[in-house]
Amino acid sequence: MRGTLHPTTGAKSGQERVPGVPVDDEPVLDAVAAYDRIASGYRQLSQRRSAYLDAVDAEILRRVPESAASLIDLGAGDGRRALQIAAGARIPRVVLVEPSKGMRRLIPSGREVWDARMEALPDAGQKFDVVLCLWNVLGHVPSRELRVAALENLKRVCSAGGLIFLDVLNQYNAVECGVGVVLRRFLSSQNGDVPVKWRTGAGEVETRGHVFTPREMVGLFREAGLIVVERMVLNYATGRRSAWSVAGNLLYVLRAR
Repeated sequence: MRGTLHPTTGAKSGQERVPGVPVDDEPVLDAVAAYDRIASGYRQLSQRRSAYLDAVDAEILRRVPESAASLIDLGAGDGRRALQIAAGARIPRVVLVEPSKGMRRLIPSGREVWDARMEALPDAGQKFDVVLCLWNVLGHVPSRELRVAALENLKRVCSAGGLIFLDVLNQYNAVECGVGVVLRRFLSSQNGDVPVKWRTGAGEVETRGHVFTPREMVGLFREAGLIVVERMVLNYATGRRSAWSVAGNLLYVLRAR
C-alpha cells in the first residue's frame, strides 16, 4: 500500500474539504479497500509524481550501505520501486509487504510477498539491512498509537547497522498546498487527518489519510525508539531538495536507538 496523491484541498478554490464528507456520494473507504479499488490505475497515479518519487529513490540509493544484502518494503504497492532500488544497490533478497490484494496482483511473480499491515506486522524473527516505508504509507495508519506500533515494527526488522528510509506528506508544505491552507492548518485544531481523493482511469476513490508536521515526527520517532540520521525536504512537484521545511515533503533516514 503506497501513499499517492496529496490530500484534497478543494481544487482551484484552495479550500480544504471537510474531513469525513464523501465525494460525489461515494463511500469513504479504508485505505486497503481504496487501493484494491484503484489498483489498475496505480501506475497512472505514480507517474503523476514521478519526479518526486524518482528523487526519493535516488537519495536512498546514495545512502544504502555497501554491505546491504537484504531489503524489506512495508506498503510496497506494485513492488516496482523497491525492486529498482534493490537492483541499483545489488541487494539480492527483497521482501515486499503489501496488505492490498489488488496491489499484490501487480507485483511480478516469483517475488517474496507478505500480506500484512505495517502496524500489525508479525514477528518472523528476520532482520533486513534496508527498510523502506515510502510515499506516506505511515499516513494510512489510522491512529497515533498504531503509528508508533508501525514505527516500532520498522525498528524491529532493521538489522544492526541497517537503515530505515521513510517519507511522509508535510502538513506545512506551503509550496504544494498554498500559504492560506497551511496557515489555516497551523491556526486550527486539525490533527492532520484529512480526506484524500484519487482519480484514475479505474475511477474515483475517497479514503482518509494523515499529513504530518516535523515536530510530530520527532515525537513519534522518540516514542518508537528511532534516531534521525538525516532529514531532507523534497519538493513534491520537482523532487528538488530545499533548505526550508515548508517547501516540500519530509524524507528521513533512521536507525534504531
